[in-house]
Amino acid sequence: MNTFPGPENSWEGVDAYFTYANSEGALIFWTLFVIALCVLVTMATARHESDTAKKTK
Repeated sequence: MNTFPGPENSWEGVDAYFTYANSEGALIFWTLFVIALCVLVTMATARHESDTAKKTK
């Protein structure tokens, strides 16, 4: 007999901690950080591809 979720699978008493749950500033910071990271990776990739294309002509 399947008793899922049984006592060994119970989430009762489990607490989650969200460090920045009430901080709008932290959300904005991490959003801008991820956007900047994506832009920098894209720029580095474009530079690498451009240099490689020039070297292989």
